[in-house]
Amino acid sequence: MNSIERHDHRVRVWSLAGVMALAVGVAAGSLGAVLTEGAWWFPFMTVVMVTFATAAAVRRTRRRAIVGSAVAVAAAALVLVLMFAADTAIAGIVPTGETFARFAQLASDGDESIANQRFPADADTGIVFLICLGAVAVAIAMDAAAFVIRKPALTGIPLLILLLVPSLIRSELHDAFVFAMTSLAYVAILLVASPRVSVRAAWPLVSVALVISLTVPVLLPSVEPAAELGSRPGLISTGVNPIINLSSDLRRNAPLLALRYTAEGAGEYLRVAVLDEFDDDTWRPSEGDNESSDAVDSFPEPAGLAPEVPRTEKTMQIEIERIRGKFLPVPYASSGISGLEGDWNWEPEGLTVSTVNSNSKNQKYEVSYITPAPSIEQLEAAPTTLPEGFEKYLALPVTLPTIVGVTAKEVAGSEPTRFDQALALQSFFKDGDFEYSENAPLTDDYDGSGAGVLGEFLSAKSGYCVHFASAMAAMARTLDIPARVVVGFTPGQKKVDEETDEIKFVISTDNLHAWPELYFPTIGWIRFEPTVSVGTEPRFAQSITDDPSTPDVDESQPEPVATPTSTPTATSGARPELPLDEEPTTPLSGSVAASPFWLLLLALPILLLIPALVRLVRRGLRLSAVSRGAIAPAWREVCDTATDLGFDLSATATPRQQSENLSGQMGASTTNSLATLLASVEVAAFSPRTTPLRRTAVTASLASLRASSSWRARLRARWAPRTAFGPVERKR
Repeated sequence: MNSIERHDHRVRVWSLAGVMALAVGVAAGSLGAVLTEGAWWFPFMTVVMVTFATAAAVRRTRRRAIVGSAVAVAAAALVLVLMFAADTAIAGIVPTGETFARFAQLASDGDESIANQRFPADADTGIVFLICLGAVAVAIAMDAAAFVIRKPALTGIPLLILLLVPSLIRSELHDAFVFAMTSLAYVAILLVASPRVSVRAAWPLVSVALVISLTVPVLLPSVEPAAELGSRPGLISTGVNPIINLSSDLRRNAPLLALRYTAEGAGEYLRVAVLDEFDDDTWRPSEGDNESSDAVDSFPEPAGLAPEVPRTEKTMQIEIERIRGKFLPVPYASSGISGLEGDWNWEPEGLTVSTVNSNSKNQKYEVSYITPAPSIEQLEAAPTTLPEGFEKYLALPVTLPTIVGVTAKEVAGSEPTRFDQALALQSFFKDGDFEYSENAPLTDDYDGSGAGVLGEFLSAKSGYCVHFASAMAAMARTLDIPARVVVGFTPGQKKVDEETDEIKFVISTDNLHAWPELYFPTIGWIRFEPTVSVGTEPRFAQSITDDPSTPDVDESQPEPVATPTSTPTATSGARPELPLDEEPTTPLSGSVAASPFWLLLLALPILLLIPALVRLVRRGLRLSAVSRGAIAPAWREVCDTATDLGFDLSATATPRQQSENLSGQMGASTTNSLATLLASVEVAAFSPRTTPLRRTAVTASLASLRASSSWRARLRARWAPRTAFGPVERKR
């Protein structure tokens, strides 16, 4: 190879590597449909460009293409170390055992994050690590297709897999524009790789691909505005409004273990977020809620709770498992928390706990809390005058269906007190014709928690906790009773350790729940339970005055509010409970929905076997044709096998010329079977008589070709055959 040829070779190698990197950058734009922000694109492209550039640089001095791919893998691994585990490596680049442990943890975190989050997901460190692993797999697969097996057309397979990742997660998450632009970049790869097209002529199209690859990830819009339309992760992830994706969390095929806790006596409802603003779309926290700067070691008294209301002081130990995000599950009403890691704050009106910089995952903490125990007499005697600022708990959207207010008045308008009205509303749902269903709202298109769906829910009388809680809170507001919606967990399943007799409660994602809280002056916020077949209604003490006619009963000691427990058996339509002796399990990490990136990594090796499979099928068809009397397929199979093994063979030579050429490269002692086969081919070509050809003659010739080749050539011919996808241009 002269200097001009070497220069052209280097230009084509670098050009092909560059255009493949650009194509990957364009195809990566498809991931914008499943990730909330574009910062992940830069580490992704860093890995891609280092991989392709390293392979191209090595090929300037090494003619063996596979060496460039091998060195590129090593370079990509060093980049991963620098980006994700430099503090564990020697000099920041030489991996140690701790480095691989870090990688394993990142992969586990990413896999768990994908399984837990709703899409588009937050691109946390674990997910970015998996994306970069996928970048290495895609880049190496394309490099091997273009340079090792010399089939640039196969670079489209890894690109197609990258494009299909959003569709594997959810069928509608595909982008025709990204598909079209990736197709253009793929055409650029074929043009640059083609020996018939000069690199200079192909680069205008490559330049277009460059502009597209740099702008597509930035210009592509998100699927929906996350905070408004619920495309952010749900409660068990990092969502801003936990009620938005509660329906999706409840419809999980397999429940996830959320947390465990120990408590004094019965289990407790655990509150995560308080939603007090109600509009057309949903219930949401007030702007500024959950942003207090108050530390969690001491909480204020619950709003509105008068000193004369009896209360019980308790403690609870909580261990978080799969919840991850800014909210912390706590009972009502917390008075102090200890043992938390990071900065956590309480919100004064709802007494919820949240963080800005920390995370609830794996937290272990102890909560001190009080359980108010008002009597029915106290609740009925609560004044109707509200404190200043409580008007917001009565606000209703103008789009609220008329049926909501009309139904509230019909059900509870004639009750003498607001507490009696609240009980009437609860009974309307709990004891009426309503049924629990997670599917009916989705089927009939009234899923969600906004004002518009309440009319449909009251007519259909079928829904899940969000509908029941939203409807009762809205109906209470039409009766001038302050109301809000709370999202959290029902008490879970009680478990007793047979050895220690320790009682623990296990909560899974099946215990996710929403319920209304209503406000009564001098009493405070009281939980109600309108949802059919889920949880239990609160109970209240009957009297605070000792009745002298019953000397054996001291009525002055009110019965404390009964803490609800999970329903052991659910009625038809309710969300099923787990058996008491079983804990919830996580979905299989290898499922498509849970981890499409692992599917990508597993699929690539399988796809790389496609050339070998195609070649095997083609050989079988030709030998079958030979068994039926055909002659020409036999010689085509010999020529293709020789090409796969690396023999120098002209496509325009006659069979005799090709045979002589092969004989010179193989050695005379190994060409007897080839000469016998050539004789049959020439007789078939020039003689009117049909001479049968035995299949064993063909297989013997193929065996001779392999026997005269090196083991490397045989390995390459078997797993990366050059002729798998049709005839190629052979050397002259």
